[in-house]
Amino acid sequence: MTDKEVYKILYLNKVKGYQPHQLETTFSVARSTIKNIVNGKSRKDCYFAFIEYMENHPKEVMSLFD
Repeated sequence: MTDKEVYKILYLNKVKGYQPHQLETTFSVARSTIKNIVNGKSRKDCYFAFIEYMENHPKEVMSLFD
């Protein structure tokens, strides 16, 4: 899974409110993988970078993937 895909998962979950079961149909990974990403248990580098960006640039993060 690419960093861009991980960031999109985080965006859809943290910004748009999608649940892991909704995301597993879009991304070809298991629900447990998505849960680990959105909870910061895997791909920690992307998770913490996204959370930091979201906290520091709340308006900009709203339109990252629109």
